[in-house]
Amino acid sequence: MATENDIVAELAASAQRVVADGPGPTGARSRRSQLPGYDPSSLGLLTDLGWLGILVPEEDGGIGLGLPEMAAVVRELEKGLMGEPLLPYAVLGARVLVHGDGPARAALLAQVPAGECLAALALDFNGALPAVTAVPADGGWRLSGQAGSVVGGVSATHLLVPAQAPDGVRLFAVPANSPGVTKAHLWRADDTPLGQVALAEVVVGNGEVLATPAAAETAVARALDETRIVVAAGLLGLSEHMLAMTLVYMGVRKQYGQLIGSFQALQHKAVDLYIDKERAAAALQFGLATGGDPATLPLAAVRAKGRCSDTACRVARDSIQLHGAIGFTDEHDLGLYVKRALTLSAWLGNAGEQRRRFIDMGWALA
Repeated sequence: MATENDIVAELAASAQRVVADGPGPTGARSRRSQLPGYDPSSLGLLTDLGWLGILVPEEDGGIGLGLPEMAAVVRELEKGLMGEPLLPYAVLGARVLVHGDGPARAALLAQVPAGECLAALALDFNGALPAVTAVPADGGWRLSGQAGSVVGGVSATHLLVPAQAPDGVRLFAVPANSPGVTKAHLWRADDTPLGQVALAEVVVGNGEVLATPAAAETAVARALDETRIVVAAGLLGLSEHMLAMTLVYMGVRKQYGQLIGSFQALQHKAVDLYIDKERAAAALQFGLATGGDPATLPLAAVRAKGRCSDTACRVARDSIQLHGAIGFTDEHDLGLYVKRALTLSAWLGNAGEQRRRFIDMGWALA
């Protein structure tokens, strides 16, 4: 019988093969500032591999694995710039659905593994709940408001919208093509779209309630922290790849008649980056080991996302420096990884935001 470590290793190896066979940086260049922000054929591949259902419980039609397994896949996919559309739909959207307690949960969750339900969580910037209200109307609800940060919102089939109702925050699964839903987008640092959604008197039935006031805010908070841990894995993968690119370059670039990798000062900088990368890996491992417990999940997410965001940004900066002038050019592939690192480090709170969360939790003084 395969152990958890065996499954993680097998999934990582499968993801490595997908990256090796994929378009890599060339594909990422062709998708820049293009909707939906990912190769549509990759959605079919993810479905065939079963990865859309990794975090969906078996009783709901998924594979029923956990964060370590999904993190292993995302860590490798990000090395090929292929993390979309897995992160917004199979991680964040799927986990919000899992934690729901409303009538919409079961039917939508069962459609996730087949790619028939692409659910995007509607948030405001910095992960705040959007300014959306829900008013009882005609045996259902009428939603009005805006959500400024909806990753995956451009091509989502459903928008998971937290809304302030008279009895508290409720979570609604709104079909993206509902009358009154208007979608726009901005471009993130890596030229993938960030959805913006406006709801004008959007009518939904009680069957579209995903979570009641008893569970809505907890469902969103847990899903966000689970996603932060998986995003941390993606950031670690980016750090590993940027460092590997830099070491290769240091082994071929000559200056003053010598390989720049022979200069001790640059060797020391490379070692510092390696140490940072290993510290980030340790923080991620802590997050994966403790993130399954709701009591320790927030701390696990803060440590993993904060450390891996910090590391990815430092590796990105220093990799550009060690590459020299070519590292600043748009033509060099390093820039694609730097921009992806900037995007993921900012999503759901950068390193500074995670430190603030850590202090607010009281752990800093414990």
